[in-house]
Amino acid sequence: MSTPSCSMTVVKERFPEHQGPGLIRRGNSSCSTVVGPPPSSRKPSEIEVSEKAWKSSSEPPQHTSPDTLTLPPPAHISDAQNFRVARDIFISDIEKQPDWTAFASHELAEKNHGSIFRNIRFRIMSMYRRLFTVVFLVNLTVAITFAVTGTARIDRLAGAALGNLTASVLIRNDHIVNFLFRTLSSIPKSWPLGVRQYCAKIYNFGGIHSGCGVFSLVWLLWMTGVITRTYMSGDGVISRTTLVLCWLVVCLLFLICASAYPVVRQYYHNYFEMSHRFAGWASICLVWGLIVTLTRDTHHLTTPGQIPLQLVRTHAFWFLAVTTACLVHPWLHLRKLNVTTEVLSSHTCRIYANDRSYIRPYPGSFVRVSTNPLFEWHSFAAIAWPESRGASCDHSIVVSRAGDWTSRTIAHPPQKLWYKGVPTCGVLHVSKLFHKIILIATGSGIGPCLAVMKAGQVSCRVLWSTRAPRDTYGDRIVDDVLAIDPKAVIYDTGKGGGRPDVVKMAYSLYVDAAAEAVVIISNPKLTYQVVYGFESRGVPAYGAIWDS
Repeated sequence: MSTPSCSMTVVKERFPEHQGPGLIRRGNSSCSTVVGPPPSSRKPSEIEVSEKAWKSSSEPPQHTSPDTLTLPPPAHISDAQNFRVARDIFISDIEKQPDWTAFASHELAEKNHGSIFRNIRFRIMSMYRRLFTVVFLVNLTVAITFAVTGTARIDRLAGAALGNLTASVLIRNDHIVNFLFRTLSSIPKSWPLGVRQYCAKIYNFGGIHSGCGVFSLVWLLWMTGVITRTYMSGDGVISRTTLVLCWLVVCLLFLICASAYPVVRQYYHNYFEMSHRFAGWASICLVWGLIVTLTRDTHHLTTPGQIPLQLVRTHAFWFLAVTTACLVHPWLHLRKLNVTTEVLSSHTCRIYANDRSYIRPYPGSFVRVSTNPLFEWHSFAAIAWPESRGASCDHSIVVSRAGDWTSRTIAHPPQKLWYKGVPTCGVLHVSKLFHKIILIATGSGIGPCLAVMKAGQVSCRVLWSTRAPRDTYGDRIVDDVLAIDPKAVIYDTGKGGGRPDVVKMAYSLYVDAAAEAVVIISNPKLTYQVVYGFESRGVPAYGAIWDS
């Protein structure tokens, strides 16, 4: 059966003025391809896209007249170079249009509620901060109970500190994260949208992580104050070793919490990562020593053989055992894999992993890779690779230039990469909760979106804003996007139109497609802008929160 192709004839009819600079738009009904604004060398171009008989995709672009051009559908092109030449002929006579936003045919709806309530609900009290507040209230209740009843003994304070530390580490474990995501993302789509949209907020679980981490430090400070006062009283109950260990752990936990503050984490991410890793390991080792000496001191044990029996009776011991197991677990899955790197441009490369027996990614999951496993790890969305690229090829990741590590990876493609842990659910995994969504991506954000699109678990429309998509990311990625969503809007920011008003354009797509939700993969500024822009209008919207 031959693959259809679409004939495009340029005749004298006005080019639609609502098309923006460098905008690629393909439609099922008209088999249309519109790129860019009106031409500059003459009056606004007159273009009509007519439907003609379908032809085999194996036929190269043919020119029947100076004004006529036949293009096969991009998703089925056998000769990408011929298509690029034909496309360039078509767009070579196109100029800049200043008001591209007129493309969005629907006016933005009015925002709900007043500005004060709206900002409190969607900005100040985001779901992340609501979860943090719940942790705060629970700890505050326990602290007040201890203070009022006079039961703030050292062993209880140690249990509260380590209980929070355990919860903070446990909620970050790969298997726990996957369990939470898969459980809440598996509810039927027949359930009310209001229920599903709140279940989709599971990716904000970092609020529990940060809340418990902060309050483990608060409880430890309280315990350290009691230990210091007891030591200074001179009754000999607390040893100097216990006092020193306690203050060392306080300093390390304070360093971890300070480096995790959003501003510090954003500008000094490498230091944040190393402080979390090395200070975290050191603090766990010191806490093991602390609970041993503390158990000896508080129970007046004189022989070493008595300490283990008493330790296993304390809550602190079991909390610390679970915490240690969670920290060790990902490193048990450390392995070095053979990879194949395809350099798409000076800005982007695509890396294919070759260990299907171990890595089993699924839609909306990410993997952690590194070339130096002790010092830095980088997370990338895993795109399942069902095609027969290689006998053991399992998935690919798209790496875009964004820093020193990514620049080195593109300039010097690796043959091996370290992997740690298991594929872990990310924000895009919640897309399966909805019947239809709008996927918004900028730059290499199309990689995570493509993984969800290819899985076919949810119907989606795509808005992708990037510079020179085919030159930067290659024909394969662009063609895959258009094969899944033939009406995808791909906005080329390098055509002179600048960055688009993503909220307005995405809202138009949302209304046209009758979608249920919007998911964006972009930089922090645009992500917050889009999520707030939609949520404040009553539309479920989701995007990464950069809390780790």
